[in-house]
Amino acid sequence: MVDVCLSVALIRKTYNEKLKWLARLDPATKQLNFIIGQRLEDESFRESTVREVAWSLWLDRQRDFHVSSQALMNLEFVDRVPGHFQKSRVAVSFFNVEVYRKDVVAKIKKQGGNFWVTSDEICNGISQCGRRFDPIVPYLINRSSVIQYWESSS
Repeated sequence: MVDVCLSVALIRKTYNEKLKWLARLDPATKQLNFIIGQRLEDESFRESTVREVAWSLWLDRQRDFHVSSQALMNLEFVDRVPGHFQKSRVAVSFFNVEVYRKDVVAKIKKQGGNFWVTSDEICNGISQCGRRFDPIVPYLINRSSVIQYWESSS
């Protein structure tokens, strides 16, 4: 059995009174994904989240964002997850990530491949513009209920 240890960055902002979540377009697969890190040996789930957010968005981990000190949710289960052919022991932690400064939000907006999506788009696995999510995203979100489809409703 394979061990899968993931940390998921939940980066959210309110736009036009609607809650939106940051998703990134993978140029190879043309699918949307959250920033998800594989936990390295001797690394905490939080440390992997900090590493992946800084690396993926080209941000300074000391001053551009803050990862919550505790996970919003921790899950452990055994299942066949999307992208794996056999059952895996899965450990996943979801962390809220706050981006505070307007110049950092502008920097993220200028980078290609970043999209702000609604909760229902995430839960359904497809954006309003027709971009599909990597199947692991709606799988983990729906399994954990860490994001509810109605959260972006106005």
